[in-house]
Amino acid sequence: MNLFDIHPGSGRARGFTLVELLVAIWIMAIVSIISWRGLSALVATRDRLGPEADEVRSLLTGFGQMELDLARVASPKLIPQAASPILMLSIDGNPALQILRFSEPLPDGGSALQQVTYSVIDGALTRASTPPERSVQAAVSTTPTSVRLVAGVSSMQLRVWRAHEGWVTPTPGDPMLPPGVEVVVTRSDGSTLRRVLLVG
Repeated sequence: MNLFDIHPGSGRARGFTLVELLVAIWIMAIVSIISWRGLSALVATRDRLGPEADEVRSLLTGFGQMELDLARVASPKLIPQAASPILMLSIDGNPALQILRFSEPLPDGGSALQQVTYSVIDGALTRASTPPERSVQAAVSTTPTSVRLVAGVSSMQLRVWRAHEGWVTPTPGDPMLPPGVEVVVTRSDGSTLRRVLLVG
């Protein structure tokens, strides 16, 4: 709509009245308030869900790393060893998962082993891993390096699958190699996340 309409034959322009301008401003003000409230609610929701989404993303990344470690487990059929490559341990009274796995090949193309341990330490899911070594003895005796994967974790529960038994809680040092591992992580707010991971 043009601000002024020229009526043929009238010879003069007709403008908006004051009432029409006030009504238009009033409508624009209402639309602006509604838009502002919607945008404010959207920003508040983003700020509230942002940290939680980051924690869930960290948990999923941690589970993905655990899944990769279990997929590369050093099978006793390939690497003779005294104990199972997957052990349930107790660290400071809390369950821990220890995995002997194949690492990436060495620069010369040779195979290498790593020992990886998942545990909850100081309220965080932690992964401790040794550097790649050529022998089982070297892999299990080298000092590991720890990385905090997920903060805000209060505990971790572990179970393994046994044929004709289902999911059972193994005793520490159980020598049997399970086909699957169940991991349940409890966060500080009481929520839990469960994953079932295949071995090999």
